[in-house]
Amino acid sequence: MIQQILRAFDLNEKEIKVFRVCLELGNQPASNIARVLELPRNTARFTLDALVAKGLMRKTNRGNTQFYSPESKKNLVRHLKVKQMRYNEKVDAQIKLIETFGKALDAQENRAKGKPKITFYEGNDGLERVYEHTLSSREEICSWASFDDNAEALPEYFDTYYTRRAKKKIPIKSIHPDSALARENTKRDKEEMRTSLLVDPEKYNWVPEIQVYDDFINIASWHEKFGVIIESPEIAEAMKSIFDLCFQPDNDVRS
Repeated sequence: MIQQILRAFDLNEKEIKVFRVCLELGNQPASNIARVLELPRNTARFTLDALVAKGLMRKTNRGNTQFYSPESKKNLVRHLKVKQMRYNEKVDAQIKLIETFGKALDAQENRAKGKPKITFYEGNDGLERVYEHTLSSREEICSWASFDDNAEALPEYFDTYYTRRAKKKIPIKSIHPDSALARENTKRDKEEMRTSLLVDPEKYNWVPEIQVYDDFINIASWHEKFGVIIESPEIAEAMKSIFDLCFQPDNDVRS
């Protein structure tokens, strides 16, 4: 349990070892900690000072010697609340700056109009950001998607995404390779505001997901762990026409 708490403070292995020894020994000079852990004295003092800076330890002076001891639970909670307050104040100040001077950003965006804008994202966090963008859609989403591959890539994320999209009343029309999971998921089409079409995976199968909505096309490459959002009214309109061409009820393989 102590190990989990310390890792939550983003401590490295050396900081964890030093803190645990301090918990056992109580108020100690750096020289004692260095001796117990067989560390150079300067290394021990540097590590202890880093823990003080992070709010986990306190330092007191007795004569010419500095003593270190773990902070109390009460003081740790107080330290974290102050840290949270300062973080919130910083974010509030940033929001105020954008609201006050954001016209400069709008002007830059207006100068870029008329050209497609492409944004790349990497890793699971990036893929989630690509998907979160769909929740801004003002119209029905068109999608080519593999239920099996997106569930494998981000299982926890998709536990809530479909429900959140439905709560925002954003419908979706989608084409999926047929599978056991696809058939199970399409049973919830009505409650998740989805119109699905299942196609023969022997003839049509894919891993990446493509979604088209408003003036956007996003692509999530599940195995390669990157995503792309393209903003282009012309390309989006073309992709919607291609989707309509693909979405033919006669192609549905469900019996």
